[in-house]
Amino acid sequence: MPIDPMTKMNISLIAIALMFVCNFMVLYARKTKNGLVSFLLKTVAFLMLLAVFVMILIVIFA
Repeated sequence: MPIDPMTKMNISLIAIALMFVCNFMVLYARKTKNGLVSFLLKTVAFLMLLAVFVMILIVIFA
Protein backbone atom coordinates (compact mmCIF):
# COMPACT_ATOMS: atom_id res chain seq x y z
CA MET A 1 0.00 0.00 0.00
CA PRO A 2 1.77 3.16 -1.12
CA ILE A 3 1.91 6.17 1.15
CA ASP A 4 2.01 9.66 -0.31
CA PRO A 5 5.24 11.64 0.21
CA MET A 6 3.66 14.19 2.55
CA THR A 7 2.55 11.45 4.95
CA LYS A 8 6.02 9.90 4.82
CA MET A 9 7.52 13.26 5.72
CA ASN A 10 5.13 13.68 8.65
CA ILE A 11 5.89 10.18 9.93
CA SER A 12 9.62 10.84 9.73
CA LEU A 13 9.28 14.17 11.56
CA ILE A 14 7.29 12.48 14.32
CA ALA A 15 10.00 9.80 14.54
CA ILE A 16 12.71 12.46 14.86
CA ALA A 17 10.75 14.23 17.61
CA LEU A 18 10.26 10.95 19.48
CA MET A 19 14.00 10.28 19.28
CA PHE A 20 14.68 13.63 20.96
CA VAL A 21 12.10 12.84 23.65
CA CYS A 22 13.72 9.43 24.24
CA ASN A 23 17.14 11.05 24.49
CA PHE A 24 16.01 13.50 27.16
CA MET A 25 14.14 10.77 29.04
CA VAL A 26 17.31 8.68 29.26
CA LEU A 27 19.35 11.71 30.32
CA TYR A 28 16.85 12.46 33.08
CA ALA A 29 16.73 8.81 34.12
CA ARG A 30 20.50 8.75 34.52
CA LYS A 31 20.34 11.76 36.86
CA THR A 32 17.63 10.33 39.11
CA LYS A 33 18.74 8.49 42.21
CA ASN A 34 15.62 6.33 42.54
CA GLY A 35 16.29 3.02 40.81
CA LEU A 36 12.65 2.20 40.06
CA VAL A 37 11.93 5.56 38.42
CA SER A 38 15.13 5.30 36.42
CA PHE A 39 14.26 1.80 35.25
CA LEU A 40 10.73 2.81 34.26
CA LEU A 41 11.92 5.87 32.34
CA LYS A 42 14.54 3.85 30.49
CA THR A 43 12.00 1.14 29.69
CA VAL A 44 9.50 3.66 28.30
CA ALA A 45 12.28 5.30 26.27
CA PHE A 46 13.28 1.92 24.85
CA LEU A 47 9.69 1.11 23.88
CA MET A 48 9.40 4.51 22.22
CA LEU A 49 12.59 3.79 20.28
CA LEU A 50 11.04 0.54 19.07
CA ALA A 51 8.06 2.55 17.83
CA VAL A 52 10.48 4.92 16.08
CA PHE A 53 12.17 1.94 14.44
CA VAL A 54 8.81 0.75 13.09
CA MET A 55 8.08 4.25 11.80
CA ILE A 56 11.43 4.36 10.00
CA LEU A 57 10.74 0.98 8.41
CA ILE A 58 7.34 2.21 7.24
CA VAL A 59 8.88 5.31 5.69
CA ILE A 60 11.66 3.41 3.94
CA PHE A 61 9.71 0.42 2.61
CA ALA A 62 6.25 1.91 1.96
